[in-house]
Amino acid sequence: MASGKDLKRRIASVKSTQQITKAMKMVAAARLRRAQEAIIRARPFSVAIKSTVQNLLLDGDIRAKHALLEKRENPKSALVIVISSDRGLCGSFNSSLLKRTENYYKQNKDVYSEGIKFLCIGKKGNEYLTHRKIPVYKYIADFQKTMTYAKIQVLAEDLMSRFINKEFDEVHVIYSEFKSAISQSVTMQTILPIDASTEEKETKSVATQSEFLFEPEKEQILNALLPRYFKAKLYQSLLESAASEHGARMSAMENATKNAGEMIRKLTLEYNKIRQAGITKELLEIVSGAEALN
Repeated sequence: MASGKDLKRRIASVKSTQQITKAMKMVAAARLRRAQEAIIRARPFSVAIKSTVQNLLLDGDIRAKHALLEKRENPKSALVIVISSDRGLCGSFNSSLLKRTENYYKQNKDVYSEGIKFLCIGKKGNEYLTHRKIPVYKYIADFQKTMTYAKIQVLAEDLMSRFINKEFDEVHVIYSEFKSAISQSVTMQTILPIDASTEEKETKSVATQSEFLFEPEKEQILNALLPRYFKAKLYQSLLESAASEHGARMSAMENATKNAGEMIRKLTLEYNKIRQAGITKELLEIVSGAEALN
């Protein structure tokens, strides 16, 4: 059984940990608010370009002319972008995401004759896949920490170039979609080729509500808009992932702070019992000594 001195030392240690988790929760909450504001700021552009592209894709002749829409028969290779975090202490944010990634690899590694490669954005994803000897094509460190739209453009241009040059036949992204501060959903999307049929289904009702007059020609507009649309989708995935990470960390640190408080309560109760037992023992010894003198 632990002594009173040991319990006192342990209580002080847990209190120190509680202060750290409380501070981390406050930092995560501030970062979450900024991440949510970034999602809100990016949303009008995403909605507008999506609506325009979807109206253009209703034209079957246009759909067949752009390289980013080319759906190849019997795809030989695939690239999967995995967006994880660089740091831990964010609950199940990384574990659920990376388990989904590993399951996808095991189920589909024999489907592609040239294999599946992974582009890891985030330290945790790279460590997880490398440890399990899953092929990592590229690792980008500290990307979310200094994420800007200019950096997204460079990455997106490289991916589109490699897809057009048939280095990869498909490009997927796995990330955590932000629902709320306590809820994130692991999501996998195919971002290349851009699936015209899916885009058409999503907003056929929107397209029928309004007719557009295009100047210049539809084909020229689509050639200009599709790369921007791809960049917007990739940027949205990173924003969602960033908000999910901060939400998961805030929730995890809140739970850790509550658990530390409960542990302090239990340890204090145990310490008081030991202290009370010690005082009672001393009183009994004094009384016994006094009786012996009499």
